[in-house]
Amino acid sequence: MMTPRQRFITAVSGGIPDQVPCSPLIHHRYARKILGRTDWRACFEVHKMLGSVAHRGPLGIGWHVPEWPPGYSWRSEEVPMEEGRHGLRSWITTPNGELTSLHVWGFVPDDPEVGKIVEPYVKQPEDWRIFADWMAAQAEYGKPDVSQACEAYEVMGEEGVASIGFGSVFTQLGTARDMQPIIYDLYDCPDLLQAAAEPAAHITRECVKAFVNDAPNEVAWLDICWATGAELTIEDMERWVLPECREVVEIVHSRPGKYIGYYSLGRIRRYMPALVDTGADFIETFEQNMGDLPLWEAKKLYGDRICLMGNFDCLILARGTVEQAREEARRCLREAMEGGRYVMVTADEVPTDAKWENLRAMVEVCEEEGRYQ
Repeated sequence: MMTPRQRFITAVSGGIPDQVPCSPLIHHRYARKILGRTDWRACFEVHKMLGSVAHRGPLGIGWHVPEWPPGYSWRSEEVPMEEGRHGLRSWITTPNGELTSLHVWGFVPDDPEVGKIVEPYVKQPEDWRIFADWMAAQAEYGKPDVSQACEAYEVMGEEGVASIGFGSVFTQLGTARDMQPIIYDLYDCPDLLQAAAEPAAHITRECVKAFVNDAPNEVAWLDICWATGAELTIEDMERWVLPECREVVEIVHSRPGKYIGYYSLGRIRRYMPALVDTGADFIETFEQNMGDLPLWEAKKLYGDRICLMGNFDCLILARGTVEQAREEARRCLREAMEGGRYVMVTADEVPTDAKWENLRAMVEVCEEEGRYQ
């Protein structure tokens, strides 16, 4: 019998495991509900309690700047907020100016980890010059840190997949600007964005190389959800996203036994041919309510070239019955398990109000009805 890790990697690498791996996207929010903690260890422990395989938790290759050059810095501190909310103010400083951001949590009392960047660093197009300057200093003076990745790999062993997440360049820029303004900036000031994109790409590239050369972890994923969620045009995807995807895949596949996929959201039908053509090993999450590509159709069109993950309806976990959760798992198996290259994954993060018995039903159906041998 295969271990959870072996099942997952077999599916990702194009093989057929002994049974369909089950990996609901348990992140910090649900981990906090169950264990009162939000770190990667808590996410892994919840998976062990469920009997599922950990994947896509809050793990990455760190980027450490040992010493900033004169005139450059980054700092943050908690700021007072109204009762029930928490704020973190951050500052980036360069010789050319300073930018601030404000991230606030606690909008939803029953889900206190839900947060929002209410003040992005880049508030107007000219701010890109300062941001690009600061990113260039990061790129020049920083270096990757694989210590967390190595620790997670050791701790999880055969019981989980300590997969490493990378933020794509567009995701990094979007976080600094916000969704709607950055779409305008693509057309109004592309040169300013490009100046920030170049050092961001360098940082991602060096982190990917560290994953390949210095970390034992086998699986990584590139977060392109800002691009797919924003519904970029094919032309904008080709300029801002797909070249990086191709480069990351090439770097990862330079080392046998290393695998890379994409975390996407929204309407991805029109992007799938190009994403599959990059040679990636898997793609997720095939959202139910916001997506436009059913799992069965993705399997029919691309299931012989790429591992599919996702599509299990998160709303059923939160609001459905155990039998509805079991039937949803059966639907996913019917649509995607044939021939391998499939991992049963939720159609995005497991919501905080997900019922434990429904998650267990998801796992049990994979164990009972998702067997290949």
